[in-house]
Amino acid sequence: MCAGCPDTVVITMPDGPPYTAGDELTCSSDGYPAPTYSWTVDGVAGSTTNTQVIQEGAHDYVCTATVDPGDGTTCEDTESVTVTGYSKYHKECSTIATILIDVKGTVCYGRLTDISTA
Repeated sequence: MCAGCPDTVVITMPDGPPYTAGDELTCSSDGYPAPTYSWTVDGVAGSTTNTQVIQEGAHDYVCTATVDPGDGTTCEDTESVTVTGYSKYHKECSTIATILIDVKGTVCYGRLTDISTA
C-alpha cells in the first residue's frame, strides 16, 4: 500500500434538492501525488474527471479516487451517493407552484390545482 493513499473521498452536491439533470457532482480527495478520479453511474463507466453530470431519474453515482506514486503500487478509495435528477421543467413548475401558494386568492389556488394535476 502506498504512503499517500486517499483516506477520505467527498462528493459535493449542487444546491438542492431538488437536483436538476445537468447539474454536477464534484469529487475531492486527499492523497499524494494528487489522485485521479473516475465515476460510475449505475455500474457503468462515467466521467474520468472530478465532476460528473447528474442524469435525469434516480441513479447511483460512485466516485473512485486513485493514487499512483509510480512505483508499481496503486491505491484507491470510493464514495457513493444516490441522486434523483429532475428535468429543468420540474424545477420551474415547483417554483411556479410555490409562488402561487404565496399569493392569496381563489384564482391562484385554481391555477395551483391545474399545475399539480397536469
